[in-house]
Amino acid sequence: MKRTIHYSLFIFHFSILLALTSCSDFLNILPLNEIVLENYWTSEDDVNAMLSSCYSRMASDDFVKLAFVWGEFRSDNIVRGLGTSNEEIEILEGNLQPTHSVTRWAPYYDVINLCNTLLHYAPDVLGRDPDFNESEWLALRSEALAIRSLCYFYLVRTFRDIPLVLTPTIDDNTSYQQAAASPDEVLRQIVADLQEAERYAVKRFSKEEYNHGRITQTAVQAILADVYLWMQQYDDCITYCEKVIASKVDEAERLRLRYDGDYPLIGNQKENATAEMHEAYNRIFGEGNSFESIFEAQFYESHQYNSIIPGYFGRSTSPIGAVSAASFICDGATSGNELFTKNDLRAVENFNARSTSFYPIQKYVVSNIDNQDRVTYITLELTPWIFYRLTDVMLMEAEALVQCHNGDERDMRHAFRLVTSVYNRANIGQVARDTLTFDAYNSRARMENLVLEERQRELMFEGKRWFDLVRKARREGTNSAMLDLAKRKYTYPDAVKSKWIKPDMLYFPINEDELKVNLALRQNPGYDMGETIKRN
Repeated sequence: MKRTIHYSLFIFHFSILLALTSCSDFLNILPLNEIVLENYWTSEDDVNAMLSSCYSRMASDDFVKLAFVWGEFRSDNIVRGLGTSNEEIEILEGNLQPTHSVTRWAPYYDVINLCNTLLHYAPDVLGRDPDFNESEWLALRSEALAIRSLCYFYLVRTFRDIPLVLTPTIDDNTSYQQAAASPDEVLRQIVADLQEAERYAVKRFSKEEYNHGRITQTAVQAILADVYLWMQQYDDCITYCEKVIASKVDEAERLRLRYDGDYPLIGNQKENATAEMHEAYNRIFGEGNSFESIFEAQFYESHQYNSIIPGYFGRSTSPIGAVSAASFICDGATSGNELFTKNDLRAVENFNARSTSFYPIQKYVVSNIDNQDRVTYITLELTPWIFYRLTDVMLMEAEALVQCHNGDERDMRHAFRLVTSVYNRANIGQVARDTLTFDAYNSRARMENLVLEERQRELMFEGKRWFDLVRKARREGTNSAMLDLAKRKYTYPDAVKSKWIKPDMLYFPINEDELKVNLALRQNPGYDMGETIKRN
């Protein structure tokens, strides 16, 4: 009897996105519709094909869309643009509903089930393929564990209470009735899996592109640092941030890269008219797979484009996308405002502050910015999507240091050094750099605000801001202060704040279709208004 692999957990049963293996290019894969189990899992190539399909699924439009929407839409960074859908307008205005498509978590559970399938069947290949040894399997297993962990980390931060599924869905007889696990249970599983992945993960692939597009030991450590920061285990967060930074320092020494300061950051130059003033931006976001990149989705001209981000941010033919930057961020940014100094290059790199009515987002969709701030848009929709990069990890460590040891001065100075290293890269010249002094931020509260502001400046529109704000609310035990920040983009901010004042409202509702299929699930209390959902 032929059995095929299925990967949707709660709504539909789609055929698996398996892939043809290529020895020359692991990541550049064309997915197939289905694979029959009896004819599969016979060689190492089959394991690689399944793993490559995990990466391919993570680079799909619906996966990237949710990474962006979940991490940015409710933040103070963005407002509506042109052609914004009714659903998107409702979310941007703070009216999130269980009927909205972005509350469907299927793309992330698709990837989870691909990982579960690999972890379940791949060990059988050890006895079938003499060229496939245990060390090779453990390295591939580490990638699958880390990918699954990253998916669960997105889900638990977005929905809080989610089903924890660790076995594959491989036929139509599988029960879909599974209650949500507690956030603590999910996070414990994530940590355990990542610690196991760290032991056997590849430190460095021979093919350079893989070191950014596949999970390495450094990528595992970056995810662990982020998870520990969310769990408020600050010493552990610092330990893993230091591991990531140390690996980047070693890499810079190996490559003989020159850098200024304590950290190996790509520099911006302004010594003469021909030097690149926006060199860091052009290499990180224009070229992609830069030295600072730790893990990013890979897109290929041959078959897999990123149409989601250009659709949201804009293209050369239509530079205003479905969303734009909030006006309070952009107004006066090039001459200096509350968030940006007049010398901060990111005021140009993040958005077009000279526009009128709307402020188009330029990060990710602009491939090059010259010394006159003229931009060139990325063609063929090969816009990268970066999950982790070095400055993100540096600012994670700064945040953890501020929360540690009751504001010890050594920790504060260490945090300040991390922040100023990131800040100074974007603020060229001594006058610009002198705008930040330790004496001005020598209290725990001030340093905490400085770190949060620098994360907003540096990581704007990268799917980080909403999670940063929720992390702040969780740490403080109240939504009040974070909502004072989040509401700044609204015309009627107090009305929005009243909707979000309950802690439950920081999370997304579970889609109503998920509740109809999985009777063991319960709606997030923040969105359960006492109405009975008809369940089939």
